[in-house]
Amino acid sequence: MIPEIHDINPRTWLRPFQRTSPFYLLKMGLFYHGLGMVLMYAGSFLATNVITDYEIPQFPVSIALALSSGLLEESVFFGIPYYMTAGNPIILLGTGMIWSASHLFSSGTFSVETLAYGGFLLTIPHIFFSIRAWISKKGWFAILFHSGWNVSILILYCMIGLRQCSVANDMLDVLNVIMAASAGMIVYLAYQNKKKNYVNRFLYLVPAIVIIIIATVILLSNGDAVVF
Repeated sequence: MIPEIHDINPRTWLRPFQRTSPFYLLKMGLFYHGLGMVLMYAGSFLATNVITDYEIPQFPVSIALALSSGLLEESVFFGIPYYMTAGNPIILLGTGMIWSASHLFSSGTFSVETLAYGGFLLTIPHIFFSIRAWISKKGWFAILFHSGWNVSILILYCMIGLRQCSVANDMLDVLNVIMAASAGMIVYLAYQNKKKNYVNRFLYLVPAIVIIIIATVILLSNGDAVVF
């Protein structure tokens, strides 16, 4: 069977990719995110036509936030769980669902008229792309693709006038960058220790929990770069 056809079959969405070359992973990433864009616009259309007074949430998004969110979210919700659970895809599915569901509330208000339904639907296919990239031992690609996707969509929206571009909006963006670097370092150390097989993976449990809590607060209070 052609690898691409095998990998787009939903039955394989919790298994490693058939191939792991950068070009092949790029094709898979575009497939999942193309599907996500369809879900996002369909969900936003339905929400605006079904829910009275519904407006699609808009968030101030910067280049710094777009770049750092990819590293932070992949590390916290996929990378750290991957190394702490020996790559259990069911665990990654659970943490991915938490990450995805948090996008519903990224406007900072909790009412039917303000939930980010489109952003939530956009993230669902990405869960499976990230899971498969990590269990295929290509977590670095998931990070690069996530950040690259965020920045590319942001720049596109800025060019056509749907967004206002800036390097950084406020201190929350700076905090996001710091948290992303910290989470990325934990993932890198966990990767190195896994190769050497001498440090207990639960050594990173405390800092991982702290970063997860702070990252969730940032996500809920400041929106997310992947939601457009």
